[in-house]
Amino acid sequence: MAYEALYTRGRPKTLSQLVGQEHISNALARAVSSNRLSHAYLLVGTRGTGKTSTARLLSKAMNCDKVHEAQAAGRPLDKKEIPCNKCDACKNFDSSPDNVEFDAASNRSVEDVTRLLSTAYLAPLRARVKTFIIDEVHMLSFEAVNSILKLIEEPPPNVAFFLATTEINKVPMTIRSRCQVLNFRLIPQMTIAPYLLTLARRLNVSLQEEAAKKIARLAEGSMRDALTYLDQCYAMADKEITLQNVNETLGLISDESLDEIISAVRAKDRAAVGKAITRAFRSGLAANAIAESLITRLRDIEFEMLNRGEKNFSEFDNLIDGLRKATGEMYGSGIPDIILEMTLMKLAAPVQNFVAPIAAVQTSAPSENLDAGKKIFYDTLEVLNRENKFSAASVDKAVVTNFSGDVLTLAFKSSIMVGLFEQQHKQQFEQEVSRVAGRTIKISAVVNENLPPPVLNKLPEPDRSNLDVAMKIFHASDAVKIND
Repeated sequence: MAYEALYTRGRPKTLSQLVGQEHISNALARAVSSNRLSHAYLLVGTRGTGKTSTARLLSKAMNCDKVHEAQAAGRPLDKKEIPCNKCDACKNFDSSPDNVEFDAASNRSVEDVTRLLSTAYLAPLRARVKTFIIDEVHMLSFEAVNSILKLIEEPPPNVAFFLATTEINKVPMTIRSRCQVLNFRLIPQMTIAPYLLTLARRLNVSLQEEAAKKIARLAEGSMRDALTYLDQCYAMADKEITLQNVNETLGLISDESLDEIISAVRAKDRAAVGKAITRAFRSGLAANAIAESLITRLRDIEFEMLNRGEKNFSEFDNLIDGLRKATGEMYGSGIPDIILEMTLMKLAAPVQNFVAPIAAVQTSAPSENLDAGKKIFYDTLEVLNRENKFSAASVDKAVVTNFSGDVLTLAFKSSIMVGLFEQQHKQQFEQEVSRVAGRTIKISAVVNENLPPPVLNKLPEPDRSNLDVAMKIFHASDAVKIND
């Protein structure tokens, strides 16, 4: 016999086993006991929260012999009895021709739906109620939705519909207004972890509590995802599923590695930060994943501090804010690893302490040699654009602010840009500048967050003079919009 996945073995058999959705199981148990079931239900919620499982349970309960006997006798039913799973109707449910399950994601045309519902007007062959479970109903075409609308509005006798969706906003209001809506919530981590431990004991699997909590956190409210992760770890583990097994199997970074990075940042030790982040990269994880894991770990540390009664969170808040900003910069960037490294370095120590040299922004008037410095700078950029466009792009946004002696001062908008320039391109750029100038030129990089865009610097004469006059008439801020 083929191996059965845990998420199928772990499906609830009765309403009492529906984990994390007690508000729904209680309401449905009362409706079943009092025989007040509707002919159409719309089950709404994110993936893996029990929508299809609930539809199957309710469909089975509508045909359960024991349930009908209790209803006829006026006896209230416990959730453990709905359905009984012992009568012939329950045992033959999966193979019954009167129970139809339909995936609207792959069968969304009006022809598919019409063919499916063509038997709705026929009496059930064996069951009391003919049930139709339509998953991902929001994927149906407009014509297909209209084809089932009349059936739901005026249903044939002994027919029930269960429509499941993850995006209720895409379900027409005409359908929603004719169904009883069941809203499925995300299942809390504190509910998922104990269930995983109970299921593991039932399967004679040794599962550590910390491993169960890690899986529950990864599941993000989806019980099916949690069972899939557990199944994957169970297949790869030896005798016991430990936290290390979970990290290795699912490709996660361990809390120890995250704590090492956080401790190095808090200790203001740039060397330790560099070593820790290098080891994290060697594990094969992407920079985005490491940054998000660090944010999650910092959040957990803050909650642990709350539980201990501590109130000073400013240091951790600054770390989280810095990493959140870096995460946004990494998406779509070609250098996410460097952005994360530079962010951690900056969080570990002020920029001026480790980017050498970052001089104070010049507030005095430009030197007499400024025009000569700008000419050398842009002549060098022109050479680099022909020979090495990547290096040119690294200094393209820089502005020449001073040229005194043999030192050319370039101002950048952010410390990260300065760090990238210092580490990767400064030496080559100095060589190119010296070659263009015909003598040795040194480069000094500074940070100026209020740096205006270098609109005038990039324009030849007479365009430069004309734009200068226009900027004075219409204000410099308009030049920013022009440059953008």
